[in-house]
Formats: sequence, C-alpha cells, structure tokens
Amino acid sequence: MYVNPFQVSMETLIGAAPFLGYRLEDRGSIRQAQDWPMVRKLQALTSRRLRSLSQRHLFSVAPLDVLVTCEHGNKQFHIIEINGTGIGGLTNMTGAAVSSVLEAFSDMAQALTEPAPLVLVASSGKECEQAPRLNKLVHEKILYAEALKRGFDYAGRRAEVFAMPGLVQDASSFASDRPAIVLGYMKEFLDHLQLDGAGRLRLFGRPVSAAVNDRFCLNVMHHFGHRVDLRHLWTMNRGFLAGADKGVAYRLLDDYLRRSPSAHFPDGVACERVFKRDALIATIMNWIRRGKKAVIKPQGTGLGHGIEFFLQANESEETVAERVDLSLKTTEEYYRIRGGALPYTVCEYLDTCTIKRPEHPLNGHKYELRIVVYRDGGFLRPFPSIVKIASETYDAAKPSHLALINNITTSAQAKKTAGAEFMLPLANRETLELLGLSWDELVDLCRGATGYLRHVLDKVEDEPKLFDLPAEAPACLALPEPTLPVRKVMRASA
Repeated sequence: MYVNPFQVSMETLIGAAPFLGYRLEDRGSIRQAQDWPMVRKLQALTSRRLRSLSQRHLFSVAPLDVLVTCEHGNKQFHIIEINGTGIGGLTNMTGAAVSSVLEAFSDMAQALTEPAPLVLVASSGKECEQAPRLNKLVHEKILYAEALKRGFDYAGRRAEVFAMPGLVQDASSFASDRPAIVLGYMKEFLDHLQLDGAGRLRLFGRPVSAAVNDRFCLNVMHHFGHRVDLRHLWTMNRGFLAGADKGVAYRLLDDYLRRSPSAHFPDGVACERVFKRDALIATIMNWIRRGKKAVIKPQGTGLGHGIEFFLQANESEETVAERVDLSLKTTEEYYRIRGGALPYTVCEYLDTCTIKRPEHPLNGHKYELRIVVYRDGGFLRPFPSIVKIASETYDAAKPSHLALINNITTSAQAKKTAGAEFMLPLANRETLELLGLSWDELVDLCRGATGYLRHVLDKVEDEPKLFDLPAEAPACLALPEPTLPVRKVMRASA
C-alpha cells in the first residue's frame, strides 16, 4: 500500500503541538463516543435535498445552537444561532461527516476561476489584546486549508499555504502567480487588509478571492464601512450575515416556522433589532418594566462577548446604561467594530432546562444542544454533535453570568480546564437518557434544523438583498458546477 510520506495525521499534529508552540485540544474522546449508526439513521429520516445544484457553492457547514425548555412535560426547541464555517468543534463529529464538510472546500477551490486565487481562512482568538487567547482548535482550520489545497491540486494548480505571522515578518515570497491559502486570526487579517478604489480586498498587495468564517466576513464588511465589493469576494458560507447576526437569523427563522410549524418549536422568536445605543437602552427598559426578562446579543461577535442578561424588573436605567456601554466598549475593542457591535438583538430570556441527575458532576447546570448541519454533495445533513453545558450551577435567585452562558471556550478559560469538561456527545444513548430526550424529539429537532437551513439557502438565492449581497453572480466563481470534475475526498473512518 502506498503511503504519502509527506502527510501528517491530525493526531500527530495535536501531539506535537507543544513542541511547535502551544497545546491544542484533542476532541477524540467526544468523537469516539458518537453513535455513528444512530447518526446515519437520523440522517436517513431528516436530510434535505438542495433545491438545485446552484446551491452547492452557497454553503458548507453551520452549527446550530439550540436552547431547550420544558413546560407541562413537553420539550420545545429554540434555535438561537446559526453560526457558520468558523465552527469550533468540527472534530467532535465522526470522520465521515468531517470528510463531507472538507469536500465542500475542495469543491470551492476547484470552482475559483482567477489565475492565482487567494483564500483567507480566519480563526477566532486574540480578541483581548491585554490577554490574547490562542485558539486550541486551530488544527481544525488547518484541515480547511488542506482541503482547499487539495481542491486546487485536483484542478491541476499547485497552491501554497501561508500563515499570517510569517507574512507579517516577510511577505516577499507572497507575490506569486499560483493559488494561495492564508491562515490567520481575524484581528491579524484586519490589521493588514486594505481596500482598493474598486472595492477589492487586498492582502500585502495581492487581491483576495475568497474568505472563510462567517463572523470574519461580517467583521470585514464593518471594518471597511460595507464598501467591499462582494462580486469579487466569495464567502463561504454565502449567507454569512445570518450566521453572524442573530436578528437576521431570527427573522428567517420566524418565516420558516410560519411555513413549517412543529409542536416542538415555538411559533416565532420574541425579539427586536436595535441600531443605536440610546434605542437599545430604551428597549431594555421597556421590556423589563413590562416584566419581560431580556438578553442582548451583539452582531458579529463570539464567545459570549457583549451578551448581557437583564432579569430584574427594578433595575435602574443608570445600571442598564452602564452595562450597555460596557458591552459596546468590549465589542468595539475585541472586534474592531467602530462604536460597538451594533445592531444588537434584544431577545426574550428563556428559563431553559438543567441537568437533573444528583450523582452527575454537572447536576443543576443549564445546557444547550448543538446540531451541525453540513452539505454532503446535493444534501443537507444533520449531525447531533454535542451538549454544551454551563460551567456553574444555576441559582434562580442569583444566577451568575457563567451559569447562563453555555460557551465552551468561555467556560474552559474561566475554569482553566479543557473544553471537553463542559460538553457531552449528543449522538449517544446515555446522553439522551440523561437529558430525557426521546428519539422522536431528536428526529423532529434534526428535521427542523435541516429544513431551516434549506430555507435560508433558498432566501440567499431568491432575495440576496436580505443578506446585503449583490444580485449579480460572483465574478470569481464558476457556477453552478466546478469547471473540472469533482474528485471525492477519501472518506475518513467513522
């Protein structure tokens, strides 16, 4: 059997990481606990076919975060985020699912028509300049880069892979006539990207053809005052605005739920989208004075940054304003968004389920579910990936911020431990039993997830203005199919 002598496995990369600079997090224990036969059975019941082949290049992967409430013994699912290709925890899924995700990136590389396309693969991290966070799942973005490189190879165009720190130090080797993929943190890119007079993004003088990471794509639009010409920048996912802005995602979700009602989903999402500071404060005050508990969610941020909970009806306008200003200041600093990450979405606070197992170490902790939807050829497939668990016990009388936030990275940083300490594999019978989640409920949840994402893709094609996208097809991509035959990525073991 021929073995490529220049190929390194992910496990070897993770093991060698401390030697190269810093420790990476291995999600192998979560991945191995996923019940692949269960996933395949779910997918057979709940996958959705794309409307047409033209949608193949619109989407790769999105991890939907779902809150769970229970009233009168009936569970209800509340989709609170779409997220996107910036997913942290891709490797929580089995090898077959990850292979399909990566194949979408190889497809994209083959379809880029420019002679020497440049693709940026952005990672979260280093948000706080005083205490920069190094992303412990950055190897997942390396998988993206390798899949893109493989796609260029299939098209007979040898690509080079670069990292931003090396280019910042010396960009002389970057002026090339061959395709290039650049890995970097979002802030590193924003510090060095420029916009030419035609609205074309350039990195060290070289035009950018495509960008990966929904939140990064929106941050770039903010950074350059929405002057970036998206006819010359392909974004994976194309509907990145919905992946980075909860208000846009909720408007699409309302529309979907009206068309496809379900007993396990609400009729709609109680929320308001607010574009200015004073209006944000006034909206919060109006909600809490009417006895409605509120949560504010900024646009284009991650890790729970800028999210604030307003649960007390008697909170003063002065303290509300102080907390809003702190949120705006934090998001402006962390994400280089002038004036803060407006617009914000004001949402109804949901009293969600907790783990109810006295002997369990996370008993009394709130949780949410993550359903990853990914494109597999001409289908959207769901993968019930993980349960994200808050790092502190919920006390209804005086809940801490960490008891209300189910963000894995935030919890791991706060408690100085591995992220896997605050998650469970969702495609796992013991986990379903722990949560009291039935098979029929899981099927309905996965069916809703793929149906919602198909609805979003239809809207991206039919009403691009909803996503601030140009009506014209991108000049840098061959649609609807790659110009060369797609060669399948070798499937990793399940």
